Amino acid sequence: MKRQDWMTDAVYAWDLLEEQSRLRTLKRKQLSGNRALILVKAQDPLTIPDGKPGPEYTERLEEALAIKASLEAKGMKPRFLCVGGVHDESGVSLAEAGRAWLLAHGVDDFDIETQEVIFSGNDEDRIAAIRFDELGDRYRELHVVLSAGQFERCRMYFIYAGWQPTMHPITFVDDDPRHHTTRELWGPWAIPAFAEGPARIEAETEKIRQKHLAAANNS
Repeated sequence: MKRQDWMTDAVYAWDLLEEQSRLRTLKRKQLSGNRALILVKAQDPLTIPDGKPGPEYTERLEEALAIKASLEAKGMKPRFLCVGGVHDESGVSLAEAGRAWLLAHGVDDFDIETQEVIFSGNDEDRIAAIRFDELGDRYRELHVVLSAGQFERCRMYFIYAGWQPTMHPITFVDDDPRHHTTRELWGPWAIPAFAEGPARIEAETEKIRQKHLAAANNS
């Protein structure tokens, strides 16, 4: 990749990362595997007291089912990754709430994986990237269902982690969404932190994790 004259060292480093992640993703798509991993990014709050997904989370799960149908029509075999810990007094983890919803809508238990101890969006993306690595060449595609408001940060984190998944953003307007584009673009924990490099990304991720842990412990 040729460096353009307006690029700082940090920007050029990201440019190289983006190209590397693109080529790596393209190589995986050209392999003969027929499996796909669908990350459904979780969202609190759950409904109380039954611990079922709330409206924003439900929209993502509904989109995940539509993706499943589309993939199966192409001969692919999708697997879901549901993530997230306990966030409220329901005592139900976000991962388990997602799993239960998918089971109730006809998904086989074998096709659902859960990761419960996750307390930030960056953690979700990191786990999905690691699992996509671990699952190997049989898994040709990585899909991510998320809110439109967290699109930019999520995409940047996946580039950082070495992949460019197919993104499926949901625009949720029925209530105050949990993610806002303005905050993701200009909040110090999001894109500005990414511009400073890996050490800052990890530091901000840890801050978010501790914030969520504290909130869970006080619920």
